[in-house]
Amino acid sequence: MRLLAAAALLVAALVLVAGSPAARLRNLTRPAPATAPRTRWASRMLVPGLLVAVVSGGVLVGGGAGAVLAYALGAPVVTGVLVWRRHAGRADATRTAVAVDEACRQLAGLLRLGHVPSAALRVAAADSPLLAEVVAVQQVGGEVAPVLGRLGSRPGASGLAELAAAWRVAERTGASLGATLDALSERLAAAGAVRDVVSAELAAPRATGRLLAALPVAGLLLGYGLGGDPVAFLTSSPVGQACLAVGVTLGCAGVFWTERIADDGDG
Repeated sequence: MRLLAAAALLVAALVLVAGSPAARLRNLTRPAPATAPRTRWASRMLVPGLLVAVVSGGVLVGGGAGAVLAYALGAPVVTGVLVWRRHAGRADATRTAVAVDEACRQLAGLLRLGHVPSAALRVAAADSPLLAEVVAVQQVGGEVAPVLGRLGSRPGASGLAELAAAWRVAERTGASLGATLDALSERLAAAGAVRDVVSAELAAPRATGRLLAALPVAGLLLGYGLGGDPVAFLTSSPVGQACLAVGVTLGCAGVFWTERIADDGDG
């Protein structure tokens, strides 16, 4: 009975976090806004919410001991998933920044060859999917700068926001866009070189943080090697359960702290 109640609680948590089918269908047919605070909040709370559901299931199945054991097993998994998501987001932002750099360099080269900005934009969009939406708006008579500014709000695409400002100034004043794009391309290339160096320098601290997080497992193995039974102590006695919960919390916090320091250095 307790196991069925725990499973029902987990399913209910998944349904509540995912939303109703009608809401998901509306989200599929609705254009995504540039910023979606509620969506970002729901995405960030999904994995911790599952951890709460798992711990609650542990309470129903095994009481306090079950909750501690569920937390000890679930917290590292949640930490790993969240860290992986941060890395995936950072990698996506890096790829976007590289694509923006290449698009701006191609636009600058086309302008130097004598293309007008609208024609250069269409040619560059053939090789850069980032500019496809901009060209689509341009072909129906819309303004280019607002679309570039909206796309530039995404992580790693700040160069498009600068391109939007330059495009707006060129449209209003008739100033040449070529010199501005040359300067923007040089700045984005320099920023990309710095980003690569910083990322390489921070790879070792990140790896060290993960290694330190795995050391408690080595401690458990060492305890068995010395003839003890650390798992039985950590799961059967109140003092051991408290040590297990505190140790897992500190280990996960250390991983997040290391990642936060590395992200500050990367930013």
